[in-house]
Amino acid sequence: MAKARGIGPPAALAAAVGAIPAGYLWLRSRYPTFWKDVQFLKTFGRLNSELQALISAGNTIIDIFEQRALENPDHPCILFEKEAYTYGEVRANAARVARWVTAADPTLKKGDTICMLLQNSPVFIWTWLGFLKKGIVTSLLNFNLKPSAILECIRVSEAKKLVFGIEFLGIIEQLMPDLLALNVELWMVNDSGMFGVEYPVEVVPMDVGMMSGDPLPNVPMRMEEISSYIFTSGTTGLPKPATIPHRKILRGLFLHYFSNLTPDDVYYVVLPLYHSAALFIAVCTTFFHGGTVALAKKFSASHFWDDVRRHNATGFQYIGELCRYLIAQPKRMDDGKYPRKMKIALGNGLRPEIWQEFQNRFNIEKIVEIYAATEGNAGFINFDGKVGSIGRYPWILKKLIGGVELVEYDFATGEPKRGKDGFCKMVPIGQTGLAMFKIDDRNPYTGYKGPKERSEKKIVRDVKTKGDAYFNTGDLLRMDEEDYIYFMDRIGDTFRWKGENVSTMEVSQVLSSHPDIIEANVYGVHIPGQDGRAGMAAIVPNKGTRLDFGDVYSHVASLLPDYACPKFLRVMKEIEITGTFKHKKTDLVKEGFDIDSIPDEIYIIEPSQKAYVPFTTRHLSVILSGHSKL
Repeated sequence: MAKARGIGPPAALAAAVGAIPAGYLWLRSRYPTFWKDVQFLKTFGRLNSELQALISAGNTIIDIFEQRALENPDHPCILFEKEAYTYGEVRANAARVARWVTAADPTLKKGDTICMLLQNSPVFIWTWLGFLKKGIVTSLLNFNLKPSAILECIRVSEAKKLVFGIEFLGIIEQLMPDLLALNVELWMVNDSGMFGVEYPVEVVPMDVGMMSGDPLPNVPMRMEEISSYIFTSGTTGLPKPATIPHRKILRGLFLHYFSNLTPDDVYYVVLPLYHSAALFIAVCTTFFHGGTVALAKKFSASHFWDDVRRHNATGFQYIGELCRYLIAQPKRMDDGKYPRKMKIALGNGLRPEIWQEFQNRFNIEKIVEIYAATEGNAGFINFDGKVGSIGRYPWILKKLIGGVELVEYDFATGEPKRGKDGFCKMVPIGQTGLAMFKIDDRNPYTGYKGPKERSEKKIVRDVKTKGDAYFNTGDLLRMDEEDYIYFMDRIGDTFRWKGENVSTMEVSQVLSSHPDIIEANVYGVHIPGQDGRAGMAAIVPNKGTRLDFGDVYSHVASLLPDYACPKFLRVMKEIEITGTFKHKKTDLVKEGFDIDSIPDEIYIIEPSQKAYVPFTTRHLSVILSGHSKL
């Protein structure tokens, strides 16, 4: 007799099916983030495999750019003010630069260094690409630095040439004797519309227009070879050149992995191109996807959205300060209205308290907050829009890879805390710890150009096991119960203000060089309504000296960029030190500028008076209300 069909599942199968809801509930109670973690691992695996495939192919960013130009030479590449350049035109201009360099100095070879002191412009981009074609290392200089610091950057770069914009001719003339002593040849670019300007005979104008723009082969480069130096503040008190191998540029492209950029996208860039965020993460990534870069000479809060609309932009790069300035602008009827959808804003430092307001007011489809350091070897990406988070580090990924650790930090010694076994002490979930990234073949650390000890200072060894090595980020992070990571603060000798890193040692050295100041201890203090920390300095005047605070202002303003000038001065009789003669900062940071509890005199910077003036309750009320611009 034939067996009946469709009567129902066997008893065992029925029991198993019935157990599914119970099993699901048990799994959810014991492991609430299971499905989120599974999806994260799938995404992470796909990202990692694509990144490794790109690196294994051996093509550097200049090779990739050339390929995009071959594929679509007439596609818009750079929009700048009223100018527009196609991929083919930018490629031709890069070839002209490369040919001019060879004609100007045939002895230049792959691996030689050229410094670039240029403002944001299309010329910056194709000059950089032209040098890459020749395998020349570019040392990118921050033009906001004082001339003495710029000279130091040129010196440590060991550069053979300095390419500068005509608008910086005054600085170059000031530094001319030192530059000639270093045997640095001076090449000048005139892309600012300035004509009839006399310049010294030692300056060579870069007339690249006379050169052919025909295709020119790229010098073969390996992933491990250096493409550029990016300067970043450090504990030495002077700018340090972080080495950027070609591999690191390709890794940076994947910080935009979740932006879904296409050739149709126009990406608006207002950050300075001498920073890795603008040049590598924004410009290079846009080129990688075959899109268009809309470039601004500098950031303007009042013109930002007008430029976005004018260029039909669909995305932009930010830092936290930029977002705060935009929020502070008066509301307009066209807020959040664009010719095309604003699909992505990517950057770092967006404060949790303004995140939602910023996204809603300006109608941004997706915000991707990232965490990375120019000299670092790893980072985080918040690709699922968790407000305030810099990314996620699931428990299962930690077990599989184990590349990130949050450890206890001793503010008195400035070192990670260690247990009786000699290894670092890990912080539990929910607590703040010093973030460190494991150094291995997958995440190499290339450090800084110069003496080995300069790079060694950022390495912590024997963290979990004997012989291991981790990159010390100098940042305090916290992980919550769902494995989301949050940036809490910076420690040590650097704090961030106005989107720039400020070296406390550099500021201390400047203050201490004033003839009437014997000692200075610099630290950052929180300001309501502002990102980062404002500089404050505890200073000890020479005995019997009455400080001239107008002269102190002139002294620091002449030697430091605006963002690094201390906003507050606290005049003390002596500064407390540790047993190893290091300044104690913890209590000073906690006390801040609370004039009700601090017995010392406090002064606040007043640029309009070109002086530091006594800090009063009026100043305090303005700051506490969140209305101080400092």
